[in-house]
Amino acid sequence: MVFNASEKILDSSSSANPPELASFGNRLLKASEKLISTLVYPTVTNDSVSFTLPAAEGQVFMVGPRVYLDKIPRLDTTYSSVNIDLIGIARKNNEGSAAVAFMSYNTMENLLKPDFFDTSNDTVKTMMSTVISVTLPKTTNTKLTKPVNFIFRHIREFDHSGSLSCVYWNISEWIVDGCSVLKTNSSHTVCSCDHLSIFALIMQTSHPHYDMFFQSNLQQLLMIFVYVTVGVVFILALLTLIIFIAVYSHV
Repeated sequence: MVFNASEKILDSSSSANPPELASFGNRLLKASEKLISTLVYPTVTNDSVSFTLPAAEGQVFMVGPRVYLDKIPRLDTTYSSVNIDLIGIARKNNEGSAAVAFMSYNTMENLLKPDFFDTSNDTVKTMMSTVISVTLPKTTNTKLTKPVNFIFRHIREFDHSGSLSCVYWNISEWIVDGCSVLKTNSSHTVCSCDHLSIFALIMQTSHPHYDMFFQSNLQQLLMIFVYVTVGVVFILALLTLIIFIAVYSHV
């Protein structure tokens, strides 16, 4: 299958240039979405399919015209979850049917790197989640009835001085349009987006040399402060001694 066949390519992609990485990532995403759409089949009520592979895992949930659920269960993978109003989407379709495909790619960050997140400030970008995709295969009307919420489990240690961004993939870059962070803690972040796409969570932190530069300057300032303070104290002591001698000599 394409997921397993691509795992070695993903792991050895560090030597490729950015355009090649983005291009291969796009082809892999299209192929995987096409494959997962084959898991969708008609149902009168509702049904689901789950799979777990070394390079990816996911779920497909389908609803039909006689679905008895008010809402579908949360779709879960090891490192991420999604809440989507599939029932509302199905009701807007003529057949009263809809399907959602949710996938989590374990090594896709080697292709769609966090450095593809272009920001105005010069920061270190770290991928904090697996890359996920959410699509509505074989669904006529794919317009969302309400925003989709994602829960990302952090795959790396969270730096509380860093800044988190919920992003989606747009051809060759990560962007934030239509996505926002709802809440976060040291282990999980909840994102909300008003559209479906390829999503991830990226953390920005300052460059280490900036911190070292700041600490070095701070140490220098502290040393200067100490020297000035000692100098002032010495001068005051010397003036006190001179005044004392002057007063004593006139007694």
